[in-house]
Amino acid sequence: MDKRLKDYIDNKIKPMYRTFDKGHDVSHFNFVTKNCIKYAKELNEKIGYGIDLDIAYIVGAYHDIGISCGREGHALSSGRMVREDGYLALFYDEQTIEMIAQACEDHSSHLDHEPRSIYGKIVADADRNNTVYLVFSRPIKYGLKNESYLDREGHINRVYEFANNKFGRNGYVRYWLDIAETRKEQQKLWDLLDHEEACKQYIAGIYDEITKGKG
Repeated sequence: MDKRLKDYIDNKIKPMYRTFDKGHDVSHFNFVTKNCIKYAKELNEKIGYGIDLDIAYIVGAYHDIGISCGREGHALSSGRMVREDGYLALFYDEQTIEMIAQACEDHSSHLDHEPRSIYGKIVADADRNNTVYLVFSRPIKYGLKNESYLDREGHINRVYEFANNKFGRNGYVRYWLDIAETRKEQQKLWDLLDHEEACKQYIAGIYDEITKGKG
């Protein structure tokens, strides 16, 4: 990647995530961009897609910037902000910018259609955060900030219902890529969600870890 563009992302785009909730902070930026590169490399090696690693990284970097305009509809806001980013346009033509914008729009877990490009599929799967710990820790952090009226039990119950509805066997999350690591983590998550009491004990442990020393 051109050093000027990498510096721009590091100094202008990545810092935006510091202003978001803890479920979409800089650690989330790092997690998603890392996964985007990893998945792109795996697909290139297995199938020979010819995926541009720079574009995969850029899509991961920009996918949540729309949160700066509010959580509701943030994927569409991210796409709009990509189209309006004059600096990014110095490095890519209009067609590529549109592809990046659409990929950001298509990362939403509520998407009612298949992502329009391989980059949309990559960032959608990269964003699912399907490691068991992250599936539960992110909504705990979100709830502590946005639903502070809940007590400990209320947070645990809310997170279980949220995770089961989203990531459970009958959940609405879809994965678009055949990634072995994703399938493995998904199975581990299903097995845990299938046992509600054990799952809530696991969530409680994460909750106590996150809130340790905070009253």
